[in-house]
Amino acid sequence: MSRIHIVALALAALFAASAPAKAFCLVNCEPKEADARKVFENLIRKKFDPEAQIKEFKVDRYWALDVEGANHKGYEFYFTAKVDFPKGANLDCKPEGEKVKDGCSASTYYSTTIQNRMIKERQYIEPGKTIEFKDETRLDQTDKGWKGQDGNFY
Repeated sequence: MSRIHIVALALAALFAASAPAKAFCLVNCEPKEADARKVFENLIRKKFDPEAQIKEFKVDRYWALDVEGANHKGYEFYFTAKVDFPKGANLDCKPEGEKVKDGCSASTYYSTTIQNRMIKERQYIEPGKTIEFKDETRLDQTDKGWKGQDGNFY
């Protein structure tokens, strides 16, 4: 191989390593159901239990957003999921009569949706329980790719 070919390949490799991921996406670059599922999985494991098992995940509807004023695009996914909690979650929040422990919530509405009024306190889930989530998540377009509500890029 000539020196010109080697230099050209080295420059191409350098360009590829430094270009944002979305620069290589030419067709069908929108986030997919698998991305929404991964965001949900990460949030479930962070908010409830790292060993929770997603048994079902189905996107019911989704659509592109033009985030006015923010000058970027987004995608919103509405989904239904069933999650098994073999070991339960937040066991230290188990209710004792009428008293709710500090930092815990008595609410049995379970959600990972990021919003202003979400339940921020930890919620008890008894071991072996399966919870059905009717939830939503959003991915916002950035120069690094699509950012999920879990803080990761897809």
